[in-house]
Amino acid sequence: MQLNSNQNTLQDLSILILKDGFSFCTHEQQYFFRLEDENPSTDSLKSWIHYHQINTEKTTLIYTDYPGVTVPLSLFDKEQPQLYLNTSFSSDEDYIVQSKLLDKTDQAIVFPVLQKWQRLFKEVLPKASISHLTALLLPDLAAFSFGKTKKNMFVHLRENEFDLFLFQGGQLLLQNSFPQKNVDDFLYYLFYVTEQFYLKPEQFNLTFMGKYESFDEYYLGAQEFHELIDYFEPHYPSPSPDHPVPFFLSYKNR
Repeated sequence: MQLNSNQNTLQDLSILILKDGFSFCTHEQQYFFRLEDENPSTDSLKSWIHYHQINTEKTTLIYTDYPGVTVPLSLFDKEQPQLYLNTSFSSDEDYIVQSKLLDKTDQAIVFPVLQKWQRLFKEVLPKASISHLTALLLPDLAAFSFGKTKKNMFVHLRENEFDLFLFQGGQLLLQNSFPQKNVDDFLYYLFYVTEQFYLKPEQFNLTFMGKYESFDEYYLGAQEFHELIDYFEPHYPSPSPDHPVPFFLSYKNR
């Protein structure tokens, strides 16, 4: 099954901000800048970009290191975005609050950006735009779910965590991210959500975003309790199975 998307052109550069590094992604290139220390210098990052000959003419920074909070636009106070993170995010590090308005779904995504990354990329890539992974996925998931009679649960597996989206038609009922180190962690949170929403297996479709060998145990575990399982197929060429967010590489290159 395919998921339509209107992502960047093939020459555009997306940089995923992860907890352990930055993933530079274009249609032709995939490089990972691993954080050897907590605060890489601007010179080291510039030299690394130059060494790999990465075209940074049009760049989007996509934050994935911390979950975003989804807020209906009718309730969103753009003057006080911090309010929406107070109960879901805390950090010992300095951070600022960013928001992304999604006109297609009448929602706003509020997310934290650590000050050290704000300063680093402002110096290295001052013209880069900023977004969040949830802001990219939500409009297409809502469009896919629109008109469906059963609820649709989407699971986006990635390294050490997973994102879960639950829709009734085009309406978002739940969006959250959960930690996971193994299949037992994953199934625990998956069962928790189904219990909270009183979902019986026959009442919803479960769709994994991509299908990758590294997550085979997760798929098999879910199949033990749920029959209505589907997968958004990866776009070719398939991403490296070692990439921490493999579905994104497929998704952006459609």
